[in-house]
Amino acid sequence: MTGVELAILLVCVIIRAIYRLLTGAAQREREEERRRQEELWKEEQERQRQEEARDKVIEDAKKQFEEAVMDGRFPSEEVLTVLESGNFFLPVRLKEAVEELVYGRCSMSDMDWADAVAVIRQRQRIEDRARKRREASFAEPTGPVTKTEACELLGVRQGCSPEELASAYHRKVLEWHPDRLNEAMAKELREYATRRTARINEAYDRLRSSCRL
Repeated sequence: MTGVELAILLVCVIIRAIYRLLTGAAQREREEERRRQEELWKEEQERQRQEEARDKVIEDAKKQFEEAVMDGRFPSEEVLTVLESGNFFLPVRLKEAVEELVYGRCSMSDMDWADAVAVIRQRQRIEDRARKRREASFAEPTGPVTKTEACELLGVRQGCSPEELASAYHRKVLEWHPDRLNEAMAKELREYATRRTARINEAYDRLRSSCRL
């Protein structure tokens, strides 16, 4: 590059700088850069705030999880949802409490938070299905006992003999009479047994008049 070319380039740079100064372009660029840095700082602050809030939620959920399990209860679904992706191992004491709650025994293997959530949810599903089956088995018909229902209640066929009917009746009464239930039985079960016995009595009366002699 010759001296003339260098001088021309220098003049152009000076002219451009003077133009930017006069038009305020340099100031605008500095302000834009400052705004961009402020936005980045705010985004970083918000990210840190969200991380701190998330960490607090997780720690609170861990405390609630431990309180429930150590008390022999299943944690709430909200707590399980928070901890379902945790990949850190549970403390041995808490791990053993989870296994006692779910399996009734302890193992030698490790368990992380996600594993604990999975086995608790599985146990909850099993117990929920069992509860629904119990509720279905305790479903009570309404209205007078029909002949078909009476036969099902007593376990006899239509047209059975009086002796067969009496034997089936006494067997069912002994099976369901609430006085034969243990005092420790749940109140709901004892009440159901009382209603069931009344239904059996009604079934016996319904069939007694129709049995062949």
